[in-house]
Amino acid sequence: MSIEGKVALVTGGSGGLGKFHCVTLARAGCKVAVTANTHLEKAEAVAEEIRALGKQATGVKMDVANFEEVQAGIAKVEKELGPIDILVNNAAYGIVRAVTIPNMKKEDWDKDIGINLTGAFNTIKCCLPGMVARGWGRIVNVSSVTGTLGGAGQCSYSASKAGLIGLTKTVALEGARKGVTCNAVVLGVFWGGSFYEVAPEFRDRIIKTIPMRRAGDPQELSNVIAFLASEESSYVTGEAIEVSGGISLFTF
Repeated sequence: MSIEGKVALVTGGSGGLGKFHCVTLARAGCKVAVTANTHLEKAEAVAEEIRALGKQATGVKMDVANFEEVQAGIAKVEKELGPIDILVNNAAYGIVRAVTIPNMKKEDWDKDIGINLTGAFNTIKCCLPGMVARGWGRIVNVSSVTGTLGGAGQCSYSASKAGLIGLTKTVALEGARKGVTCNAVVLGVFWGGSFYEVAPEFRDRIIKTIPMRRAGDPQELSNVIAFLASEESSYVTGEAIEVSGGISLFTF
């Protein structure tokens, strides 16, 4: 795909699904900035793996909920790799917290919304003007079927992922005539990241609700993200593309 030489920033790229996105974009020809919230060494480990492929990469410490830290991190990326062409908002928090609304702590709600939704706003606010000025940009927001279907015990995660779809459509409208597209991938259940933390009996129950009767391979998601980041997706914007094995379909 036509993304050779583009600079990609992947939030939450230091582990789980994010690592797959970083490596996939690198293999497609991107220079990749890998962010981590707290453990910079994890981001640097992914960056080193990418450099071993003969591609450019850098690790960045970035709490996406902190606007000043986002600004500083993006300045570092632009200095080392160049202006950001592709932004993948993958950082997320709170998926394994199963707490009903009456028992939800306000500070946990604030943290989840801060990372999952405000974090995406912060990175977009910093990256979008440059994309518009250069006349080309790709923004991919990683949402979830909990944002379209809801999730018992997941009020903050579900609300933040639903809000991310609304943000996606707004950014798409603002960038539509300026060479910038913005899309969301609405992921279902994947082997990787937080799904490993779910108790085995619950994992089995969840998988039985999927028409394909399996969790997704992370590469299957990363392939869609790479397409949305490429020139080949130039007429696709404002979409929420579900990558879930059909989990939202009626199943019996």
